Amino acid sequence: MVIGQRYSAILDAACDVFARRGYHVATIREIASAARLSLAGLYHYVGGKDELLFLVLDRALDTMLRGLDQALARARTPETRLLALIGTHLEFGFTHAAALRVINRDWDLLAEPRRAEIAAKRRAYIERALRVLAELDPHGRSGDELYSATNLLLVMLNGIAAGPFVRSPEDARTLAGQVGGLFLYGFLERLTDPSGAAAAIGGTYDA
Repeated sequence: MVIGQRYSAILDAACDVFARRGYHVATIREIASAARLSLAGLYHYVGGKDELLFLVLDRALDTMLRGLDQALARARTPETRLLALIGTHLEFGFTHAAALRVINRDWDLLAEPRRAEIAAKRRAYIERALRVLAELDPHGRSGDELYSATNLLLVMLNGIAAGPFVRSPEDARTLAGQVGGLFLYGFLERLTDPSGAAAAIGGTYDA
């Protein structure tokens, strides 16, 4: 195994241990064992648990931002940009469930200055989502209202991604349309064809 693959495997192992055990309970020895390394071998690559948490979060957030940027670039309307946001978030939750759990639960346990670096990337992701909603908003909502709506949407998506709803990338695409329709039109505005919600709000999400 080359160094790059070994390094990636260490981060995968650390992410899984952090997700299962939580940062405070997880030990560096557990992570070394999960990575199939001795304790000394693990310290050859990283300086400790705080550094591992930072690296896990940094890699995961870079993946989220890159995936969202690519999906938004392919979308052609405000409605399909909303679908892109929802679909990529759910698909990330399916393919990187452990990482999403660590992002949402453990990021603020980092010490400074690493905490500030991760906070900046989380903020960059939220700002992209906020711009998607601002582009859709027909009512001229205040910045605080848009920020609240953005956070409510992301919290909802985190809950869906953590539940038994997404079992494949195709599930993420289907749910993107359903969640997008519900978010845009509300529960009381029933669509003629609920299964075609993606088409009803401007087109399907192209993964």
